[in-house]
Amino acid sequence: MQYKLVNPDNLLAEIKHLDQNYDLELIGRALTYADTAHKMQTRLSGEVYITHPVNVAYILAQLRMDSKVITAGLLHDILEDTPVKKEDLSEKFGMEIADLVDGLTKLESYTYKSIAHQQKVQAENFRKLLISITKDVRIIIIKLADRLHNIRTLHFLPDNKKKRIAQETLDIYVPLANRFGIAVIQWELEDLCLKYLYPEDYQRIVELVALKKDEREKYISAIISETEQILKKNDITAEVSGRNKHLFSIWRKGRVKKLKFEEILDLIGVRIIVDSVENCYKVLGLIQSEYIQLAKGFKDYISQPKENGYQSLHLNVVNEDGRTIEIQIRTKEMHLIAEEGIAAHWHYKEEYGIQKKDRTGKPYTAIDDSVKKNVIWIRDFLKEQKQENPALFMKSLKLNLYPDIIVVRTPENKYIKLKKNSTPLDFAFKLHTDIGLHCIGAHINGKHKPVRTILKNGDVVKVLTSPQAKPSKDWITILTSIKAKQKVRQYFRNIEIQELVEQGKEIFYKRIRKLPVKVKSNSEILALAKQFKLSDAKSFFARLGSGEIDFQEIKQVLLPEEKDNVITEEESDNNLPTGDISMPAIVLENIDNLMIRFAKCCVPQPGDKIVGYTTRGKGITIHKDSCSNKGFTNLRKKEPERIMPVKWKKGTKRPEKDTVLKKQHKNH
Repeated sequence: MQYKLVNPDNLLAEIKHLDQNYDLELIGRALTYADTAHKMQTRLSGEVYITHPVNVAYILAQLRMDSKVITAGLLHDILEDTPVKKEDLSEKFGMEIADLVDGLTKLESYTYKSIAHQQKVQAENFRKLLISITKDVRIIIIKLADRLHNIRTLHFLPDNKKKRIAQETLDIYVPLANRFGIAVIQWELEDLCLKYLYPEDYQRIVELVALKKDEREKYISAIISETEQILKKNDITAEVSGRNKHLFSIWRKGRVKKLKFEEILDLIGVRIIVDSVENCYKVLGLIQSEYIQLAKGFKDYISQPKENGYQSLHLNVVNEDGRTIEIQIRTKEMHLIAEEGIAAHWHYKEEYGIQKKDRTGKPYTAIDDSVKKNVIWIRDFLKEQKQENPALFMKSLKLNLYPDIIVVRTPENKYIKLKKNSTPLDFAFKLHTDIGLHCIGAHINGKHKPVRTILKNGDVVKVLTSPQAKPSKDWITILTSIKAKQKVRQYFRNIEIQELVEQGKEIFYKRIRKLPVKVKSNSEILALAKQFKLSDAKSFFARLGSGEIDFQEIKQVLLPEEKDNVITEEESDNNLPTGDISMPAIVLENIDNLMIRFAKCCVPQPGDKIVGYTTRGKGITIHKDSCSNKGFTNLRKKEPERIMPVKWKKGTKRPEKDTVLKKQHKNH
């Protein structure tokens, strides 16, 4: 949205420039009426007060809201700040406009007597605003336009007020803008909040953006040209443009992903707008065939739109220069909804036509679905929070505003924020890892429920645990939290490692007794582990238990004067009575030049069905396919990608028993 300040003298001309069809007579009457009512009032900037409602009205016109909404924007403060009554407005402008203005009017202005009084007033004002939105959703659009102009002119206020208003905006108005899909307002609100809440970060990002502007524009231009050529070659008409990240997005990504601002600015954003859903997927296929696609970052919001009606395809690719390009693919209609959300509701159908109808045959769009869902959400929220005290109401409101999360409570009234479709397991892990690992169920709103139960907003949850309880592997499919999934995986990984450690110890102490050198103390075992570039004894025993370290290698380290009898590829050929002993005994499919050795646990011989196991840094170890070594079978199940298809070379024969015995005797 273009940041353009207007005044009472040029408002009508600017609105007419945006759209010739506005009712300028109605808007002009409202302008005169508001100007007269606010005549004696000024803003802290020294400007006459009417400049505020005038700019609110212009923001609404930029969103292409209808004449009645623009009129309500001009009159939005009149009931709160002047002697004018609702009946007066109804008489002059009609009940519809009077109701809109009344819905925007606070119950009490922010003249606080105490913190408790402040919380009460704030809670009741927001409660009234939410009730008004359920009656007429246009009220939230006017309220957001009002807040946007206020925060644009926030620099005239004292520092403490600037921070308070910016924080309130970030906590409540930004998520409201997001929930209703009005991205053009959301982005600007976020950037302005960043400016007042984190001024140093804001300034740093502004300077970096300016510094990299020419370089980025040149590079984006080249990417756009390249993309246009790909589409043209395939007869697809599209609008391709660079997509600049707004400042708050850069700042948030830096915080969440722990990236430097410079690294985030190096990411290139491209948006492709086509004429149909079919072409969205065609373009997706073309991009995937031309570039290397990164698995992380792909989202299909066309088949599964966001709660606010947003639709688009998202993917990350890497070009020949090794730079990551973030691509969005959408139709013109989707783009309009993505930018304006429900504000597009009143002009979408006229501009783009109707594609869907409900059961009654009435036309509807994704925006209609979003409006209905959000009105239902507000009604449900107000019903749940009816008895809450002001402080709890505000806390719950801030948490519940995000559409992709739910908020539940402990019996002690502690609010817990979770992902949508979370279960008592997610809740338990959010409280503490140990609680999660020992969870056996939950009481939800006083009723016993299993761990798979999907939680809803407002549920009161008490986790049930048992010291004897252990996680199940299917929890990984139940949990929605990535952190909780990692905790469960780590639990089972630790068990597997401990089993390998015990196997390794058993192998080590059983076979070390047969050697002339003894290794007993912790320091001696640690010194031995370091010979294998391992930092602790646990890792050493785990590698031995898994077969990644062979005891013959340990023997060679302890007794270097004795020849290592690990069978190499060359020795294995000499061990086999074939007609051509120079011929390799093992054939590895599509792989050459790897060291091969034979596992001592199962001693595979020609004729046995075999598999190869890739041992990091040590080539391929050949096992019998039926090998029952527990360490090998565990690894085979856990890391199947390290199993290689191998076979005996044609003509390789099984040695006679006495030949093998003679060879073994010779080695000893």
